[in-house]
Amino acid sequence: MKNKYTMILAIVIVLCSFLLCIKGIRWGLPDSIMKKFMIKPTGISHEYVKKSWQISKELQKEKLSRSIFNNLRSFHPDEHNILKSIASMSPERFDFNPHFFEYPSGYIYLVAITLKALSSTGFINLGYDIDYYFEHPEEMAKFYISGRILTVLMAIAGLAIFIPVAVALCGKKGGLFAVACLGLSPLYIINSHYMTVDIPMVFWLFVFLYFAVSFMKNGKKYMLFFAAFFVGIACGTKYPAGVFIFTLPFVYLYVLSKPCRKMLIDGLWCFLIFLSGFFITTPYALLSFHEFRRDIFYQTAARGIGANVFISILYFFPELFLALWVGIFAVVLLFIPAIFLQARRRNVFDRLVLTCLVLSMAPLMIAGGFKYARYYLLILPFLSLSAGALFEEFFRVRKKGIRFVLVISSIFLMIACTAKSVAYSSLMSRLDVRLISAAYIDSEIPMGTEIVFTKDPWIFEVPPVNPLKFSVSVIDERYLKTASSKSYLVIGELQYFLTSGNRKMEMEKVIHNLAQNGFVLKKVFMDYPCFGPFRFDENWTIHDMLYTHPIIMLFYKL
Repeated sequence: MKNKYTMILAIVIVLCSFLLCIKGIRWGLPDSIMKKFMIKPTGISHEYVKKSWQISKELQKEKLSRSIFNNLRSFHPDEHNILKSIASMSPERFDFNPHFFEYPSGYIYLVAITLKALSSTGFINLGYDIDYYFEHPEEMAKFYISGRILTVLMAIAGLAIFIPVAVALCGKKGGLFAVACLGLSPLYIINSHYMTVDIPMVFWLFVFLYFAVSFMKNGKKYMLFFAAFFVGIACGTKYPAGVFIFTLPFVYLYVLSKPCRKMLIDGLWCFLIFLSGFFITTPYALLSFHEFRRDIFYQTAARGIGANVFISILYFFPELFLALWVGIFAVVLLFIPAIFLQARRRNVFDRLVLTCLVLSMAPLMIAGGFKYARYYLLILPFLSLSAGALFEEFFRVRKKGIRFVLVISSIFLMIACTAKSVAYSSLMSRLDVRLISAAYIDSEIPMGTEIVFTKDPWIFEVPPVNPLKFSVSVIDERYLKTASSKSYLVIGELQYFLTSGNRKMEMEKVIHNLAQNGFVLKKVFMDYPCFGPFRFDENWTIHDMLYTHPIIMLFYKL
């Protein structure tokens, strides 16, 4: 009977997660509404599309401004990377080089296979020139929808795999709580809406954990080799997942006490199998090593690895708490006592979780992961397992009153976390603030008025403005005093990179600085994730949590 109730609760959690992931799945996609604010560009050849990554990285003089492609992009700044990489391949010549290695190719290939399969059903139209998609943005939206549905399916399948792992590591009650902490958290739900590599990486980590735990339970060595292989697949989806290969020696030593020579042989096999998993998903890391090296060096520099690494490590722990507060909300309050509990106990499964937790923190310490909340998805499964272990322990408290308070308090924190996820899913199903502000500009500002941007107007940062209806100009912030009288200036919150801080204070700084250049604030467009009377991320937040609801400010030059 208890197993029946456990299964029912697990299904309810997974179903709720699925509904939250699928609600708002069309957020920020190109459509006919967006098209009316833009014009069809000219001069984009098929050859340019094929060589777009080479032009972006090596032939800058030939590069077109990114705003030209606005009506083919989603509002997420990274989703187009997947489609751009697929477009760079030439399958008819057996050339599957994505020419892009800032993250690996595993998910790129999965999306490519999905698109090819869906094209055979007629859902997607492949093979048209880029002009066709400019004319039919709703057809381009199908590409994004297909990739996003793939992400949702991996998110939900991952949760299903995570259930037996969590129950094995935490017990039935604690395991279900761990699954809820993960699958109902805003960080997991929000990123399940996107055609990006983060959730797919977590999926493969769940598969790795399943085989690692199975090996610890039954001692069958092929399970260990499967674990090594799927760590390689995870690394071939997003590089930081590769750190979990270092958990396998711990797992091996727990299960098998073999002579040193045998350990070295098995360890070598695990490493080779790990590499095979990586190179199966990212073969052009070898076949096009110069491109792979170029992008790896770029990512290393862009993520702050180098001179600032010690500063990153110094600030990591306070930033960790703040980032997780934004990403998973109130459940973060359980993590410190949960980790303390696991460190104090001598349970081997606790040690596995803590080992994975420490390893997952290493890439963030080195690279300064505070820039984006999604970076902490690498840590979240293991923090959720720690919280699950603590929740299970609460049921062992002898005093009924204390036990009741602890359990109910934990459930309340979980409900608060879920409420924030509901708020974000609801927000993503509403009309985006970029389109709301674009409609206002289009209807309320006289035709022919000068509309000023401080840099190339990218749809991710600012609303689209029709250049055939208005006189659109780009003026650097340093020269805004030269803007014409009676012109309008559009500023998007995502234009100034808010890694942390108070949104309202940052907005006040922008208003003050522009006032010195003769601009007065005309109107502010904003929309917040809400659950009833509660509003989330209204003030302090992290950059990528703003993708769904950036503040758009419209100024008027006196």
